[in-house]
Amino acid sequence: MITKIDFHGIPYIGAYGFCLDSVTIIMPNLGKKIARVEEALKTPVVETTIGKSGLLGIFTTGNSSGIVVPHFCEDQEKSLIAQHIPVSIYPGKHTAIGNLVLANDKGCIISPLLEEKFFQDVLDNEVVCTTLGGYQTVGSVGVVTNQAGMLHPDLSDEDIAFVEDILHISCERATANRGVGYIRLCLLANSHGAIVGGETTGPELVHIEDILEG
Repeated sequence: MITKIDFHGIPYIGAYGFCLDSVTIIMPNLGKKIARVEEALKTPVVETTIGKSGLLGIFTTGNSSGIVVPHFCEDQEKSLIAQHIPVSIYPGKHTAIGNLVLANDKGCIISPLLEEKFFQDVLDNEVVCTTLGGYQTVGSVGVVTNQAGMLHPDLSDEDIAFVEDILHISCERATANRGVGYIRLCLLANSHGAIVGGETTGPELVHIEDILEG
């Protein structure tokens, strides 16, 4: 199931949440929209912040082995998430972890800015440290589930084949919110469904649905 939605009128919903097959964490105070998120992604929803910020998608990454958050995540915030999945604090200076990691349960691609050993231990799978399409922000140029991936239109065929090989999924180029290639900002997806920003066009929506359904 795919649902179009905005958060407080903002279509860049991927900046304000993070989801796995088992849990979704999302910015607080979305009211009745929480039920729509739960219905589309088929997970419990944890309403929280990271370091008092609603930019959960920027500061969070992970897979079914655990979620990773930056050092300024507060104890209460960590405890809320930890009721559903293990939480690890990344000790490094780079805090926009969501933009720097592309991961699922089968593999992990991280930016050269991050520490490889940490993510191997926490996410418990193969970790490759590299750039994609010249971007160090490898997390910002894609959204991946355990079944499929959507990647920035500027990525080469070689980049796409590389992601497919490391994460063991099929991938295609895609945009959302009327042509935005940094698709991580525009949607949340897991193996059950997706929510996409309200500016996403009909053709974009159909293409995303086709990719996710394989």
